[in-house]
Amino acid sequence: MFNANKSKNTPATFVAALFGFLIFIQFFSSCTNKERNGYCMYEIPDSTMIDVANKTTHVIHVGNNITNMPSCSQIATIDGKEKYLLLDETNIYIFDWNSGIIEDSISTKECGALNNYSGFTYISKDSIVVFNSTEGRLFIINSKGQTLSKTDIHPNYADPTKSVSTINGLNSCRISLRKETRPIVNGFILGCMLQAKEYGKIPVSEEIDMNSGNCKPIVFYPDVYTENNWATTYMNSVYTAYDQSGNAVYSFPILNKVLRYNADFTKCDTIIMQSRYDYGIKPCNNSQEQIEEDESLEKKYYTSQLSYADIVFDPYRSLYIRVVEHPIKEWKKKEKFIKPKSFIISDINGKVLSETPIVDGSKTMLSSNMHIYEKGLAIGTYNKDENNIYFTCFKINK
Repeated sequence: MFNANKSKNTPATFVAALFGFLIFIQFFSSCTNKERNGYCMYEIPDSTMIDVANKTTHVIHVGNNITNMPSCSQIATIDGKEKYLLLDETNIYIFDWNSGIIEDSISTKECGALNNYSGFTYISKDSIVVFNSTEGRLFIINSKGQTLSKTDIHPNYADPTKSVSTINGLNSCRISLRKETRPIVNGFILGCMLQAKEYGKIPVSEEIDMNSGNCKPIVFYPDVYTENNWATTYMNSVYTAYDQSGNAVYSFPILNKVLRYNADFTKCDTIIMQSRYDYGIKPCNNSQEQIEEDESLEKKYYTSQLSYADIVFDPYRSLYIRVVEHPIKEWKKKEKFIKPKSFIISDINGKVLSETPIVDGSKTMLSSNMHIYEKGLAIGTYNKDENNIYFTCFKINK
């Protein structure tokens, strides 16, 4: 124990203490895996793989009749050129990515009235998956807006083990098409997972047979979700991406690793993509009842914790990029809670290459409108200009 009355050490004692301290520092800094407060830490080098020093701004000109805050959008290669697609009410609008000018639109009128939680995935001109969140209905349409197939999806709220409670068709949880008539839908449970423990395994992904309407659960929440209280919404989210081999990658907010499933979901491996800033994510101290009475309690909990968010696949450089969301110090009621971010990059072999330090201005960046394009990473930003969408773009070096 340190004694203030003996603070004047002899030179020999001081040298010995200093030498011991240097040995400790060398050991601590040289370890690749560290235990800190019982939580395994991974050393990830800084790098310029995401060139934050030379970020640029890209503009999509939506005009005054199309939303500049799309609920679902996508960058896709069509006829050999990069296009930006966004969903707004009864159309999927298509913009040339380079010029930012609108070129075409695809009608979604046959899919019914779409709300802010409805989504789409453009796979090809003859395979566009549209999810109507209001009606709980899934469609496959072509570029002319014609319905090729459709089916109803009715969540079983009484038993969440039999269906995904809340399907999400947005960017962060995009619907994929495993086979021509078998979409993979993803979702998350609303409510305290700890209270759902009695149900056993709870799905986050299901394969839908468009011909019969049958649902087959294929991916479930990790067990850690039913071992502690992680509040009711934000930490329950699931984020997905699909690589060029057809593998599906899942990022969960409280998990320091991502889960990767092969194309037919028969095998799963893990990639440790843990932030260097992750000292351990703590469970929530408030009950579901308390949160339902005062939703600011959950926001306060969420903003106080580091968490993991979107994951995207970069097909141009064969990389996985995972978003890390960092705590907001002293968050106050009614304040926005867009959390500061950093980005972890891994190659397809699971080797973590870097974590780009927290990006200046990232509190205005909307990872809900984040995309990979040929030159790098584009992230939509919060702005009040209703006629344009502004993207902050980062070159990815490899």
